Amino acid sequence: MSPRDPATGDFVRRAYRLLLAAYPRDFRRRYEADLLQSFDDRRAEPRFEGTLGGLRLLLFLLRDVISSRSLARDPTPTAPSRDAIMNDVLRDLRYTARMLVKTPVFTVATIATLALGIGLNTATFSAINGVLLRPLAGTRAPENLVQIYRTWPGMAYGSNSVPHYQDLRDRTGDAFESMATWYFTQMALSVDGRSERIMGMIVSANLFQTYGAGMTLGRPFLPDQESVGPGAHPVVVLGHGFWQTRFGGDPEIVGRSLILNGRPFEVVGVASADFRGPVNFADVPLYVPLMMQPVIEPAFDRLEARGSSTMNVVGRLRDGVEVERAAETLEATLLQLREEYPSSYDDQLGHTLVPQNEAGIHPSFRNAQVGMSAVIMSVVALLLLIACLNVANLFLARARERRREIGIRLSLGAGRRRIVQQLLTESLVFGALGGLAGLGLAALAVQGLVAFRPPMDGPWHFAVDLDSTALFFTLGVSLMAGVLFGLAPALQAVRPDTAAAVKAGADDRTAGSRMSRALVVAQMALSLILLISSGLFLRSLQSATEIDPGFDDPRHLVMASIDPAMQGYDREEALRLQTRLLDELAALPEIVSVGTTSSAQLGLNNSDRGVEIPGYEFAEGEANSIHYAHVSEGYLEAMGIDVLEGRTFTRQDDADGAPALIVNRAFADRFWPGVSAVGRVVQTAGAAREVVGVVETGKYQSLGEAPRAYMFLPQRQAYAAGITVVARTPTDPQVALRRIRDIVRAVDPDMPVFDVRSMEDHMGVALLPARLGGSVLGIFGLLGLGLAAVGIYGVMAYSVAQRKRELGIRVALGADRGRVVGMVVREGLRLAVLGTVIGLVGAALSARLVSGMLYNVRSIDPVAFLGVPTLLVLVAALAVYLPARRAAAADPMRALKAE
Repeated sequence: MSPRDPATGDFVRRAYRLLLAAYPRDFRRRYEADLLQSFDDRRAEPRFEGTLGGLRLLLFLLRDVISSRSLARDPTPTAPSRDAIMNDVLRDLRYTARMLVKTPVFTVATIATLALGIGLNTATFSAINGVLLRPLAGTRAPENLVQIYRTWPGMAYGSNSVPHYQDLRDRTGDAFESMATWYFTQMALSVDGRSERIMGMIVSANLFQTYGAGMTLGRPFLPDQESVGPGAHPVVVLGHGFWQTRFGGDPEIVGRSLILNGRPFEVVGVASADFRGPVNFADVPLYVPLMMQPVIEPAFDRLEARGSSTMNVVGRLRDGVEVERAAETLEATLLQLREEYPSSYDDQLGHTLVPQNEAGIHPSFRNAQVGMSAVIMSVVALLLLIACLNVANLFLARARERRREIGIRLSLGAGRRRIVQQLLTESLVFGALGGLAGLGLAALAVQGLVAFRPPMDGPWHFAVDLDSTALFFTLGVSLMAGVLFGLAPALQAVRPDTAAAVKAGADDRTAGSRMSRALVVAQMALSLILLISSGLFLRSLQSATEIDPGFDDPRHLVMASIDPAMQGYDREEALRLQTRLLDELAALPEIVSVGTTSSAQLGLNNSDRGVEIPGYEFAEGEANSIHYAHVSEGYLEAMGIDVLEGRTFTRQDDADGAPALIVNRAFADRFWPGVSAVGRVVQTAGAAREVVGVVETGKYQSLGEAPRAYMFLPQRQAYAAGITVVARTPTDPQVALRRIRDIVRAVDPDMPVFDVRSMEDHMGVALLPARLGGSVLGIFGLLGLGLAAVGIYGVMAYSVAQRKRELGIRVALGADRGRVVGMVVREGLRLAVLGTVIGLVGAALSARLVSGMLYNVRSIDPVAFLGVPTLLVLVAALAVYLPARRAAAADPMRALKAE
């Protein structure tokens, strides 16, 4: 918002008038009109245009407020000229520089404390900005881009099929300038005789034109290539990062051939450096045109299958077209498609349009990501508040040390405005220096975030950096922190009682001490909220690791994946390869049992399939699709999944055998409660399948999921491309993984092996949210505990130092040193207990807000709500005890002489 905007200006002007209304009537009558006119004159100046100008204007308003406080008290005010103000500012800056050098310990402690709070806020904001807020890099007019999802019963953000995308593209030209489609998929890349599996992207030929992305070398795909037909144009565009790392930025790369899935593809271009792909969390290595999909995925027919919904669709709105109008155009098109293809569109409810700037993360996950980001941002804001309270206490202590100096200056006629201006200048300089140091800390944190890779294969790259938005955020936080910790001490320093300030040895039981104690109480309360929130997420992490996943001991399970279809294997060849692998692996002494699956539990590639149950009527709105996996003989034994009834699969469950099915307990209880499920029939996967076994219910998508129905199909009857070998080993998992690699190379040297890991590492995907939340908030909680301990120690040490005359007299008159220590400790603990009580109330409220992000942990968790306050009070007691013990042990005569 610009202050020159009429609505914004009127709002700020009214707020300014209300602020001036707090001053005496005589003052308002004399100066209000002049100050309001000054505000209007400034608002019209060019330097106050835009957001940065608005921030500058707020700083000038703050100076006016300080001046008005001084004018209201001074009997004969005079309005300083601009030159005089600038001279005062320069003098204040020079004086502040001398104070920085004169008190190095104070300077380092203050800047380090602020750097910690500001740096963590900047790093956290940069991460959230890079993933959630920043427009997609390297695109033209990203505000005109929208992601298009199909809406089904129970699914607001469904994917699209290729034929559906083509119909939308061809029939909605009055609303959309262009429309493109894309999705991630695995590919086998061979370069210079070396084969590897990478996750690339299959895209429509007009993807780069739709996004408005440029090219570093060569050209993008030609849109008319899609009219030629499947397999006619084996070309590829490289991502800029992949071109740099894999090919050393070879300027002659255009025209070379790469081998993808055993077929040569010509490199026609390299994408621009700033366009990493259509999502903010990946750096796409290479792009393959849509018409080459049958070569990349020979096991799937996506080009003609209207029911194969796997594609993401993005549309560029025409100039002047709003999202609402585009949605109406899509609904009109859907009506046409319902008439032409009634069996494919009877259940579709409509389309959901999401602006590209809100679709960096899939909308299904965005709410959870936004919620976690809000929690982490709130936590680092609490950490900054605690740091500011610490620094405010340091400034209060220093202001009390300078009471005589300030009192003498006031007595000699110095204006309170000048003194407040000087003290605020000091605090703002400290805030700026803390911000600069915080940027260094943030840069280190951002490097760690960029280097972070989730525990899953893929071209993941988080676009996190300290851009101009982050720098402005740091500037704003630094100025806010400077005002926050500097204003109260500055106003307290110029209180009217100058006589007491000038007197040597004046009692320190003043308003400044009361304010210092109030800040300690606030700091304890905020620290407790922070620590309990961190404790809840640590408890959640502990609970998540203790959840039974439904299979035995993941420490001795290993897994590795291959995709025979990428190497041109047909169904029969792939099954022969699978049989040979199982036989050779089962013969190894390092492997007890082995099997294969199309979809490992707690992975990201879960699929569902519709079922029909004879004698069971699905209620209206009840989902009839069940998640499933294709598994081989030996898989359930290798996983250690308990068989409750019936049998597991054998090699006789092949294409010549009777269609078979194994279901879990939740499936059996849902459709056949109270009776045996073995022998029942389920219509699914194109056949009437007999249930041959029932196994225990496990966790299939996430550790926090409720028990869900699940089914296993024999891999030899319903083959699916992609095989994950799962083996149980009594030895070191790494030894077993090496043997699996060796066996695969012996069977087919060109076969890429990927996702080679232990089951514990694989489960890291499911544990990632809990681990991130627990680890990050745990670190922040420890930092908050440290700041709280330092804060209360500093306040109590200063309080004891101010009372050394009193304590010396008590000891000299015979007071027991233990009683003196106890008196001081009780005083400090009263502050700690009061802050703890207030903090418990705040923690209970915050716990209710994050309860939905916790695994099997109640929002009012007894361990967190009893253990954390106890820990904080013990730390506070130690922080109070140390200065009290030191004061009581001092020589009372020396203390009295020093006074």
